Amino acid sequence: MTDGDTSTKRDTSTARDASTRRSPRLRRVWRRGAGIAATLAVVGGAVLGLAAPASAHNYMIASTPKVDGTLTALPKAFEITTNDKLLDIDDTNSGFAYRIVGPDGKYYEDGCLAVDGPSMTTTAALGASGEYTVEWQIVSADGHTVSDEYRFRWDAPAGFEPATGSAKPPVCATAGSTASTPADTTGTASGSTDSTASDALWIGAGGIVLVGLVVALLLLVRRRPAPAADDDPAED
Repeated sequence: MTDGDTSTKRDTSTARDASTRRSPRLRRVWRRGAGIAATLAVVGGAVLGLAAPASAHNYMIASTPKVDGTLTALPKAFEITTNDKLLDIDDTNSGFAYRIVGPDGKYYEDGCLAVDGPSMTTTAALGASGEYTVEWQIVSADGHTVSDEYRFRWDAPAGFEPATGSAKPPVCATAGSTASTPADTTGTASGSTDSTASDALWIGAGGIVLVGLVVALLLLVRRRPAPAADDDPAED
């Protein structure tokens, strides 16, 4: 056997030994990386789980009159129906509002509300024919206020005597002013400012927790002592 053959075998053996020594280290690195990835996945899921309940507000699924619909006769009640039970604490209607604004800018609801399960109703005596706007506000099942508006057309039947309307939102005559005074709402926003701020706080807090855990994991991995290197047979 020549010196060249011996050298080649020695080099091949040395490379195989080095590869064998590196394999456990690579496996440890892969396991460590997989552990970090799994932890991040769990934390990310927790953050999304925190954010989801904050955005689960009620939303309108039906109404009388219909959105952009046309009325040719007064309904027994004007109604907003949502996807979940409304939060009416102590049956006070606090935080709820139902306004019907005519083409003349006057209010035609009577100021009285009835909240039953997922629905809110009121009665109104409309004025002259034209386009009307429904402005509504509810307290969602998660405690947040949600408000919006939509339009409908009123085509008064023959012989109908139009109501005069009110320059200000009326107050229910059969209840105390504290419980029945409509809440201040423009009816143009879906969800209040408090709701949006609360959602942002939840999501921001979850993000801070996630970043903190990532930093802690990276520091832990960095500070862990590296395994002692095996003796290189080539040096013997």
